[in-house]
Amino acid sequence: MSESHAGSIPVVGAARQPSDLTVEELVALPPRSARPTWMTTRFPVSMEEYRALELAAREPDPQSAGVGALVDLTTVDQDREVEAVSLEAPEGETVALGPVAAAPGFVASFDGIPQTPWQPPDCTIAVGSNDVLVAVNTDLAGYTKGGALRFRWPNMTTLFSPVLPSGASLFDPRVLYDHYTGRWVVIVPARRNSPAGSWLMVAVSQGSDPANGYWIWALDATLNGNTATSNWADYPMVGFDTQAIYIACNMFQIGGSGGFQYVKLRILNKSELYAGGSIRWYDFWDLRNPDDSVAFSVQPAVHFRGTGGNPDAYLVNSLWPSGSSLTFWTLTNPLAFWTSGGSPSLNKTSISCRNYDLPPDALQLNSSVRIDTGDIRLLNAIYQNVGNTQRVWTAHTTKFTWSGDSEARSALQWYEIDIPSKTIMQQNAFGTSGKYYFYPAIQTDISRNAYVVFSRSAADEYGQMRQTGRKVSDAANDLQGSSLVKAGEGSYTGGRWGDYFGICRDGGDSSIVWMYGQYAATGNTWATRVCATKF
Repeated sequence: MSESHAGSIPVVGAARQPSDLTVEELVALPPRSARPTWMTTRFPVSMEEYRALELAAREPDPQSAGVGALVDLTTVDQDREVEAVSLEAPEGETVALGPVAAAPGFVASFDGIPQTPWQPPDCTIAVGSNDVLVAVNTDLAGYTKGGALRFRWPNMTTLFSPVLPSGASLFDPRVLYDHYTGRWVVIVPARRNSPAGSWLMVAVSQGSDPANGYWIWALDATLNGNTATSNWADYPMVGFDTQAIYIACNMFQIGGSGGFQYVKLRILNKSELYAGGSIRWYDFWDLRNPDDSVAFSVQPAVHFRGTGGNPDAYLVNSLWPSGSSLTFWTLTNPLAFWTSGGSPSLNKTSISCRNYDLPPDALQLNSSVRIDTGDIRLLNAIYQNVGNTQRVWTAHTTKFTWSGDSEARSALQWYEIDIPSKTIMQQNAFGTSGKYYFYPAIQTDISRNAYVVFSRSAADEYGQMRQTGRKVSDAANDLQGSSLVKAGEGSYTGGRWGDYFGICRDGGDSSIVWMYGQYAATGNTWATRVCATKF
């Protein structure tokens, strides 16, 4: 693992506000440049090898995976499961003995951004005291908590136009609400085919209203610290705490085979960002697991520290394409470069967990085309410190073979990790026979209740959006029965699904969790839905 730092270009100026946009800008989407030939894969292997692995993933396992004293999904007593179904879980979802309670209740639910020219939608959400900010692809929109549209940038090239390199186009957005400061953060990678280039576009609100001005930067993603490389940044994973913004990207080769190289972590000092001037960064790259394999899709946590607590920051990743452990990262003294001219330290630990494996793609109603369920990468991470109970929650999709099923299905798998002991306190898979569960995102509320949003489809079911959760008082290793957020309306063969769903706490009421995801609409299109839930 290598490390360095470098100074970025100074800020050029604040982005225009939505009210400054002309009619022409609101109507005409700027053209998106052609996908570079070197953007060939989003996995650590070639697309041909990935497709072969996905086909193999459909084959049933002789037995399902489990670890320790956890109840294996296939060993749940069927009579007892039927009893739970008939009483409280009409969908048959159960992962532990005992009755299954209802999912969290809905506080709000409304349509999000409709289909744009790009796929998949890459749903991301942030919620403050009064506003809901969502993004898909290059579109950014703000709503009231009642669902009324406040503003919409039809293409975020408008937001970043003063600093966006000529010919570059945007993808894979992430939005955050910094509950420590009341600021909004938008991070979007950009890439250009010729001359080849890769950037991290960063926008920070100048105040508490997401509809007003932003400070904006274009950070060269090809640099490792201040050293030039021939790599481009894909799939940014973003976390933050009281000190910094943490951006981890999968780095791929520009040109040649376009293959995966390593994960790079970039640290941005919040005090510099929020001042709106020139900024510097500190990079770690070539992150490797404890077995020296190259790490993939390392997730920085969004940190809810409470008062006081450990100043370290945390990250986590699974092993690709299968494993029985997670790599847990501790970032100590993240701002050492800024405060003392020193260096942060990044240490790793292997944490044993349930087995996981590359999931099969999902069947759907009225189509022979399967829905892409992605891979085993962790899809988000949440750190929470309540009463000195320090935990990290994370989730991903995995292969699972149900008793009596003729082929393997995709299921959700989630974890709660104890920080002081670096062990898993609880974990489990979640799903049901004959159906496919994929693209989970997990969040907690202030009371340590957990919430999960995800997709589901089956041979008799269109791709839909659902949610579940667990109260802190529920039996260990269990989730409650899920509830429907938005039913699928037709089969979807328009390309990839995902690549991720959004989930966050309400910035004004930490007992409420907001979710943002995709479902299959009519006419072979996708659509998005926003909802808020609460126990």
